[in-house]
Amino acid sequence: MRRLVGALVAAVVLLPMFGMSAAAHPLGNFTVNHFSRVTIGADAIRVRYVLDLAEIPTLQELQAGRVDGIVPVLVDGLSLRVGGVAVPLAVRSSTTEQLPGQAGLKTLRVTVDLEAHGARDGSRIEYRDATFEGRIGWHAVVLQGTVKDASVPSNDPTDELRSYPSDPGATPPDVTIATATVDLSTVGVVDARPALAGAPRFAIDTSADQLSAFLRSGSSDVGALLAALIVAMFLGALHALGPGHGKAMVAAYLVGSRGTASQAVILGSTVTVTHTIGVYLLGAVTLVAAQYVLPERLYPILGVLSGVLVVVIGLGLLRTRWIGLRAANAASQADHHHEHTHGDGPGQHRHEGPVGLRGLLALGISGGLLPCPTALVVLLAAVSFHNVLLGMILVAAFSVGLAVVLTGIGLAFVWGQRAVVRNPSLVRFAGSAAMRALPVLSATAITLAGLVIAISAARGFA
Repeated sequence: MRRLVGALVAAVVLLPMFGMSAAAHPLGNFTVNHFSRVTIGADAIRVRYVLDLAEIPTLQELQAGRVDGIVPVLVDGLSLRVGGVAVPLAVRSSTTEQLPGQAGLKTLRVTVDLEAHGARDGSRIEYRDATFEGRIGWHAVVLQGTVKDASVPSNDPTDELRSYPSDPGATPPDVTIATATVDLSTVGVVDARPALAGAPRFAIDTSADQLSAFLRSGSSDVGALLAALIVAMFLGALHALGPGHGKAMVAAYLVGSRGTASQAVILGSTVTVTHTIGVYLLGAVTLVAAQYVLPERLYPILGVLSGVLVVVIGLGLLRTRWIGLRAANAASQADHHHEHTHGDGPGQHRHEGPVGLRGLLALGISGGLLPCPTALVVLLAAVSFHNVLLGMILVAAFSVGLAVVLTGIGLAFVWGQRAVVRNPSLVRFAGSAAMRALPVLSATAITLAGLVIAISAARGFA
């Protein structure tokens, strides 16, 4: 019992701090980062290649048993042409390190030094990096030495992928080809400017570490399990309080439709089920089908699908409620000689029509369609610790916490509307033109929110 109470106290005290620790990039734990420094000289052309795999791709390589033989595969993906002729790159040295990552998972760092014979003056150099094609991350090539007209810079702001620029708005480069002309008359100067200060990695949400501690311990104690479930729910709730996650859509839907408490619960429950299933399916893709479908490429697809679905819902509501508003305004003008209010009370009537179950389910599905990267990392950590069942349970608890917040917001707006209608001093305002237009405004807000979601997700295709 003391153990349970201690865990819960720690959760209450520490979780708000962890919840404020936002990820630099939402898909940071998916990144496959590689960098090449090509140094041109009269005696030799030297290439230093560095690969930095984040937690999820490292887990994929470990599960597939490809880590031990990764260096020859990487070398096969590197090519050098001098004067249009392919030049072999000989491996001089290589290191492979598994470094501690977040949530108890490993990261992988591979460094390979290669060399080719020197180039003649005036030769055209072309270097190509075809390793891990199509994966997201920081991909850069720099050219140094006796060259001119280089297509890439000579400086590296990441200190060989050890410290990334910290600006979250910066777009990681995707450079895998570099060309230049050999000019032996120039003095080969290596750019020695210091790397920019930044994060050691495009970090995932550090809150995943809190749940991975339970997974790593493998404890079967009932109190510890209960504490882990409560912590997971807290994390899910804090995650829902962050930007996005459908709070505005839920509020707009229920306000505009004058929804009921049961409808708010249906919305929250649908989000929970959809989010949980989405994490499970994406986890399966990550571990089993990544060779056919890259999991990080599914995120923009799911985001666009979610946004389009919300837009469709919003436009449907906008059409229905616009017709209802015109009818309400016509009735108000026809009945101006007697009191005519619109609300939920006895003897009153509504023009916008009832909320359909299909609409509620569609909005709930769209809100939970995009799996949370933090929940996915927790599930994959459970796989690496051979504790899959507990990981699935924690993900479900995480989703419940997220849904509780959304449901609570929905209930607050539902009860708030009822309070407005039942307050005698607000009855006139409740029947005003502004209140009659509220359903149309809320439908417009839902449509615009869907557009923002779809456009933001579509940027991921780049």
